[in-house]
Amino acid sequence: MSTQEIHSQASNFLGFVKTGVDPRTGQFTLAMSLPLAPANHLAGPSLTPTLAFSPLGSTQNRGFGLGWSLNLSELNLNPDAPMLRLVSGEQFAVDWANSDLNIGGELAFLDYKLRAMRVIRTAENTFRVDLKSGNSEILTRQDNGNYLLSEMRSPEGRRLFIDWMPFGESQCIVDTIRDENGTLMQVVSKNGEVHFISHPDSDHTCTALRLMLSNDQLNEVYLPEIDRAFSFSYQAQPVAPGAELLFPVEVSGPLGAVDIVHWATGENGHQLPEAAPFRHLPRVATWTHSAGGAGELHRAYQWIGDHNFLGFGSDQGFDWKHGQDNLYQVERDYEYELIETQHDSDNQLLATITRTWNRFHLLTLETSLKGDCEVQIETLYGIDPALTWEQQPAWCQLPHNTITTYIDHAHDNARRSEQTEYRYDEYGNVTHTRYATGVQEHSEYYPAQGAEGCPADALGMVRYLKSKTIVPAPVHQNTANQASVISIAYTYEALESLLEDGLSQSIVVSEQARDVTRDRLLETTRQHYVSARNACYGSLASSVNTLNGLDTITTYRYEIDGDQRVTYVSVEGFEKNEQNRSVSSSCQSLITGLTTLEQSESGVRTCYEYDLLGRINRKIVAQGSNFEAVTTAAYHVGDAVALTFRADEAINPVMVEQTDVTGQRKRNWLDGEGRVVCVELDDIDQAPGTFRKIAHTVYDALGRPVLQSAQDWLPGSETPLKSTTAIRYDDWGSVSCIETADGVVAHTRHDPVSLRTEQWQQSAQQRSPRSVTLSNIATTPVEQQLYDQNDHLVRTTVLIRDGLDRVIEERVKVHGQADIVTGSRFDAYSRVIERHLPDGTIINWTFAPHSDGHHPETVIVTPATEASA
Repeated sequence: MSTQEIHSQASNFLGFVKTGVDPRTGQFTLAMSLPLAPANHLAGPSLTPTLAFSPLGSTQNRGFGLGWSLNLSELNLNPDAPMLRLVSGEQFAVDWANSDLNIGGELAFLDYKLRAMRVIRTAENTFRVDLKSGNSEILTRQDNGNYLLSEMRSPEGRRLFIDWMPFGESQCIVDTIRDENGTLMQVVSKNGEVHFISHPDSDHTCTALRLMLSNDQLNEVYLPEIDRAFSFSYQAQPVAPGAELLFPVEVSGPLGAVDIVHWATGENGHQLPEAAPFRHLPRVATWTHSAGGAGELHRAYQWIGDHNFLGFGSDQGFDWKHGQDNLYQVERDYEYELIETQHDSDNQLLATITRTWNRFHLLTLETSLKGDCEVQIETLYGIDPALTWEQQPAWCQLPHNTITTYIDHAHDNARRSEQTEYRYDEYGNVTHTRYATGVQEHSEYYPAQGAEGCPADALGMVRYLKSKTIVPAPVHQNTANQASVISIAYTYEALESLLEDGLSQSIVVSEQARDVTRDRLLETTRQHYVSARNACYGSLASSVNTLNGLDTITTYRYEIDGDQRVTYVSVEGFEKNEQNRSVSSSCQSLITGLTTLEQSESGVRTCYEYDLLGRINRKIVAQGSNFEAVTTAAYHVGDAVALTFRADEAINPVMVEQTDVTGQRKRNWLDGEGRVVCVELDDIDQAPGTFRKIAHTVYDALGRPVLQSAQDWLPGSETPLKSTTAIRYDDWGSVSCIETADGVVAHTRHDPVSLRTEQWQQSAQQRSPRSVTLSNIATTPVEQQLYDQNDHLVRTTVLIRDGLDRVIEERVKVHGQADIVTGSRFDAYSRVIERHLPDGTIINWTFAPHSDGHHPETVIVTPATEASA
């Protein structure tokens, strides 16, 4: 039995590659990203290999344990089930009938419609995958007949190489990952262990990841400098006579988090259509995640009916086709639905989430019900329900309308909806967006054959933005002070590839921002790039920003100094003298890509040191000066230090000890999610070396703080002064009450249906005035009401906003008095340039003519008597 015959586009979504339950498929998936800095002196290309587990692949050991594999691009041209898998985790079935397998020919795919990728056969044993991003991947045929990722190319023509070696009878395993300067990572397998060794040929070599296998199963994964491992337990489940798959049942992390999974098997699992390789596929029934303490979250999953992502139960019969998404054969309406319920450790229902997918595995409706509060998110796609998959437009899988509806069942099912609209071209570029606020964005792209301002695209794709126009929302107030339509236009030049056979790319050389409403040029930015064919080729060399005819020039200079990349940034004002010029710099490690040194414009040097996991363990501010300040951090995960110094065994033995510039130490104790639950401080004033507990936090099952305690210690006292704050949440998920130690309760009543928020404080003796805020759809205030303790209206503040949500008028209303009105006017950069005060005084601001930032140059105050003259 080959489980590779089970192919579904349901896995082509980001949720699939994250640890947890993929609700579409009901599978519990695991993934770990391997640390790999950008290649070629941080110039790219970038690759983040992901080690991922799939139950459907658990009949094979590809070198990392049954079911585990590195998600690197792979092309399988097996005629029974030809398939392309990408680094992103997406996979597509090859369309034999419409593919040209001759050299120079291009592959076609049954389940990919956008024109944002092309796969070309460049030689007998080589294919090239061109992506819209400009990156290319070279897939080379290996001994097992599959085409595996052997080379990645950046748009500038830099390369990253992947070497493979045979593994087992018919598999290949990564041997090394190299750039043009040396080996970045080597994979070494021996005695049931797999080591990922970073920079094996340098002085900075280390084992970045260590896998421990037993009976072909990956049981433990160790990170550097941490003694505790990620551990995995599996259970074999039969799926067909004589065949079984592995399914994870328990996962624990080094910080102490634990996941326990129970599976629905046999008739209770997914049923498959006739002629499928097996009859049933297990799916998750319950999943319990514990971070230690009280924060335990239980999830249960229930599928409605017998429909699923494999197309079972369709009214339309179809023949199962190996290696294809069989649900795409269904030409009638088909939906599958899942209900997820969440409970805490006391079995209290926290939420009920219902999800519905269509026949193209697109999430069409997600409903979240918490108490009496319900949120529905409906997504409409560019699908014509009357057409088959083959007849659908290229953008059919992209969301066109997202409608979010808030329903309050406690108030006669009151509801409010808001909608965001999107439109695309056949390359997947967003051409139009209308936000729920009414603001619109229009994007225009250069044609693939090129036009004035942009060379022809070497990939034959439409991918370079020509202009973006932002149109403010329409406003109903009768006011002339409206926001302008702003448009930004881009022009490009060709940048040749460093490779002789490489494809050129286009780079932005100018940007022009224009106030369309007033037909006025706002500013221009011209960019130049490093043309020398060295390690910095294609990097930004200078940027000239012109505003009101004044140039501000920013230049960039790069150096490779040992294992550091140094970047110098110089900013020169339009005065073009030394007094109006600043220089800053930064260093990045070529090994990790992390910043190791920063020098500010004033010459202050800040140095950073890291451990092997990239965590800061030392920071030096004002390095080398008389004011040098050093802070350090030490990390303890289940080691002897954490076990020795924890106050009691109930505390998770995970701790970060920080030392500040005075030498005082602080210990942060963490739970299994890495959240701070307890803070201890070294009592350096009274008892140096003695750590006093100063803070404690309790989290609920959803990870929200519900109890926060702070305490202080007086000299000579054995009992601390303690203050506790309790936090409660409403069914919308917002904070509803904060009760402090003095008994005062701060109330917040949030209603997303009416866009109304009320706030007041209350103690046992009295109640404070109450404020009511009415908001617009952007959740910014448009009216504020203040009531006294007797609930009498004191005043109302009305805020009138323009189409970009800026306050252009503030009107304070008090019964029996004239309105107090303040008006404001903004420039194209949202800076206040004029304000009319209630007494008639006018204040005008002007800003530095060379800057689009908030740099006031003058403030002019015109008294009311002069303003009216």
